[in-house]
Amino acid sequence: MSQPPCVARNRRFLSPPACISSPSNSRDPTPWKFLGKSGSGTRTTCPKILTKGVFLPDAEEQPTLKEVYRERLGDEEVTAWNFHASLREQFNYSRYPLGRHQIKLRMWHPDYARNVYLTPDFGAYASTDRAAMPGVDPDLVLENWDIQQAFFGYRTHRYNTDFGSSDYVTNQLHPELYYSIAVKRNLVTPFISRTIVPLVILVQLFIVVTVLSKDREHLEHFGVRPGTVVFTGAAFFFAVVVGHNSLRDEVKAPGFIYIESLYIVTYFVILGVALNSVLLLARSNLKPFRNYDNLWAKVSYWPVIWLTLLVVTILTFYT
Repeated sequence: MSQPPCVARNRRFLSPPACISSPSNSRDPTPWKFLGKSGSGTRTTCPKILTKGVFLPDAEEQPTLKEVYRERLGDEEVTAWNFHASLREQFNYSRYPLGRHQIKLRMWHPDYARNVYLTPDFGAYASTDRAAMPGVDPDLVLENWDIQQAFFGYRTHRYNTDFGSSDYVTNQLHPELYYSIAVKRNLVTPFISRTIVPLVILVQLFIVVTVLSKDREHLEHFGVRPGTVVFTGAAFFFAVVVGHNSLRDEVKAPGFIYIESLYIVTYFVILGVALNSVLLLARSNLKPFRNYDNLWAKVSYWPVIWLTLLVVTILTFYT
């Protein structure tokens, strides 16, 4: 026969030093490490035989709880601990660098197999409004991130094991306490470091398209030949590939990410400009070049690029 549920109150406070990082040598395809220094107080009316503390199921290693103080308030006992924990987070990078994420601290009672659940001690906070960020130190700094909200919540989970305890009920929904911090990426760094190369190359390619013409004297005046355009495109292609690979190494996302669309568009533009230069001189009697020289390529260059990026944006954010 299972033991009836027991509730233990728990407070959480996140204070410096704390950081979020994405280590390149992590085993996880989208690795994130949460390092936090926390103190917790537990007030409980549960039986004294219960283990005092907190269990973090997502931690790489269970932290060592260092007791800060212990006191009694009426019939309740309050214990405060200090501990560090390293957690792994799975984030969705499909909208990088515009996505928002939640850093979640998932908490169990050490005697979770005996149907003991944690509940926040809301009375310990001046405000529990998300925007007031209860439990977050005002001096906490996350490099390249802006903290938006902090809040407690519950999620239910169902497990098909009794964890070796006769008191635990299998295949039944069990509430688990989460402390979540909503963060938004600072866009300045990724936009400057990840969009400059493809944007500059697109501008340079537009200059090449502007110069291209059936008039060989015009091309000689600018020193432009089809072979020159092809080799220039190859150099541009190599530069974009290097930047693209650097982006993938940094983000380590398993699938396609939003900012990659700019790199992919640049690949096709490089190939298109090279093909355009060859056809313009080798097949100048083709209908697109016959009456208006290379005007159609000059006019459609930017509209095609921006329309493609607009379609990708709509598909990424609105479907």
